[in-house]
Amino acid sequence: MTPCISPDITIKELLDRYPQLLQTFMELKLMCPGCPTEAFHTLADVAREYHLDLNQLIQDISRAIGKDEVPIDPSK
Repeated sequence: MTPCISPDITIKELLDRYPQLLQTFMELKLMCPGCPTEAFHTLADVAREYHLDLNQLIQDISRAIGKDEVPIDPSK
């Protein structure tokens, strides 16, 4: 079963599970890694803060962790 990447996952949780995302965040010019709020900010927060499309951000992250498509959590 393919895991869902929820908009409510924190940046810290993502980076703990998938350290290779550090490069992706840097390429997207997102200053999340190392930010004191990474433990609290979610993907939804990041998309809102940087004026990004949340679905596209999730797809970019999905590709970076080696999955063609990670479903978005439909309950969010």
